[in-house]
Amino acid sequence: MFLQRYLWQYPDSVPELIQKELDTFSPAIQSVLSNRGITSLEDALNFLLPKAPDWSSKTNLLHSDKASQLIIDAIQNKEVIGVYGDYDADGITSTALITLALREIGASVITYIPDRQNEGYGLNKLAINSLRGQGVSLLITVDNGIRSHDEIIYANSLKIIVIITDHHTPGETIPPAAALLNPKLPDDPYPNKNLAGVGVAYKLVCALSKYMPQLNPEDFLDLVAIGTVADIVPLTGENRYLVRQGLTRLNFNQRQSIHSLLGASGNVNKVINSSDISYQIAPRINSSGRLDSESAQTPLNLLLSSDLKKCSEYAQKLENHNNKRKTLSKDLEILVDKIISDQASLPPLLMVFDPDISIGLAGIAAGYLSRKYNLPAIVGRTGDEKTTASCRSVLEFNIINALDSCQDLFVHYGGHSLAAGFTIKNTNIPKLRGHLTKLALAQLSETSRLPALKIDAELALEDLNISLYKEIQKLEPVGEGNPAPVFVTKNLRAVKPKRVGKNSDHLKMAVTDGTRSIDAICFGLGDLFFNLPPAFDLAYNLTTNDYLGPGMLQLQVLDLVPS
Repeated sequence: MFLQRYLWQYPDSVPELIQKELDTFSPAIQSVLSNRGITSLEDALNFLLPKAPDWSSKTNLLHSDKASQLIIDAIQNKEVIGVYGDYDADGITSTALITLALREIGASVITYIPDRQNEGYGLNKLAINSLRGQGVSLLITVDNGIRSHDEIIYANSLKIIVIITDHHTPGETIPPAAALLNPKLPDDPYPNKNLAGVGVAYKLVCALSKYMPQLNPEDFLDLVAIGTVADIVPLTGENRYLVRQGLTRLNFNQRQSIHSLLGASGNVNKVINSSDISYQIAPRINSSGRLDSESAQTPLNLLLSSDLKKCSEYAQKLENHNNKRKTLSKDLEILVDKIISDQASLPPLLMVFDPDISIGLAGIAAGYLSRKYNLPAIVGRTGDEKTTASCRSVLEFNIINALDSCQDLFVHYGGHSLAAGFTIKNTNIPKLRGHLTKLALAQLSETSRLPALKIDAELALEDLNISLYKEIQKLEPVGEGNPAPVFVTKNLRAVKPKRVGKNSDHLKMAVTDGTRSIDAICFGLGDLFFNLPPAFDLAYNLTTNDYLGPGMLQLQVLDLVPS
């Protein structure tokens, strides 16, 4: 049976007045810009060539100067500074950025990345004890800490001064840290509320550079780009500027660690864009922390090193971890899908707990379920007394608000509107299931089971050329808040379709309108081989495949429906 993946949403036609205003662009790009609310040439140029916001040099995150002075005092007093991070790509790049910057100005720094399996997310008292035992008297959290109230009190009792840098939503009680940098704090005036954790770390380095002029914050924009894209924050406004500048550094001033990582994955000698961060760089940085037997120390060691031999060794280790992660993730997706499909009816919120589920891969499995069924999904590993889980959600259901509404059930929890995690006593799981199901039922009753796919323009195959592709590249970085343009071409036929990939997961073919043909790749749609309609409409991103030859166009298929 043929299954459509998305509910296609076609755009309104571009008004004639806007067409005239944007007449320097092709009709396809006019539609793309118009769909993003860009209706004047001035707005288009500001978007395509973003500048640093005017307010960025005048407005700092709250407590930036206080945090800077605490760091300077610690360096002058030859104190040991601890940097406490997180095991995902945002947390790893944040930790590396702060550590490299502090070492550059003479600080003695010890890093700490919690073990995903045994410690979980955020500060914990055993780790604080360990850092105090190593002489740490100033502790900087990155990408965590804003919900660690009790742990901050404990650190203070050990005479540790704490600086929190975080971007997660604060809870009702704000921890008593000496300085807190988080744009989401209620009294913080910083205009960009959507900084990634690495963005907040970068803003601390910017503030610190006012007192330490030998520190150049722009040296770390490559790390900012990686962490910001990986954490799926909106790539608009200041974030767009930071990532665009970071991509320039990734391509023209590449640090040895990144060069080795790209080399191990076979991505050398190519222009790196935001999609390469999402699908090549970030998964490899994340891979070690996801596996039960490994820690996130390997990618951190890589990013902190400039030694060719060490970088090559760390990069190859990450490549091996990533290959293992792919296999285990596929097995887990099959497991959770079977558990859901065996249920008599589909609940409004999917919840799978099992003792055989890897904590490190639970988020991937939850994301898979959420995308497939367009519903919030929670996947976790059940222990003897507690269960640790990851959550992924849809736009219509704010998962962190949902968890806030039953916070008394958790040992600890945290996250964003679309992604979160928690640890809960097993005895509280029935209450949690009932409460979240009731919330989801009320909020998602009118939601389509098919996620929306916003179409930017309908084109003929003859409209697709390298000139259009180059215009599309000017939209970089693409991602959350600025997705890659989606085009539709109708009444196509498949030519020589074949299943490809290690598990025949993908479909490769050419498509033709009877006059012109162009190559197409359908990732994750290998089963379409058995259900291809004789004629179909195609929704896709326009890309290139340099393996076919320089500048060879290729359609990256997102969905197709019978014509």
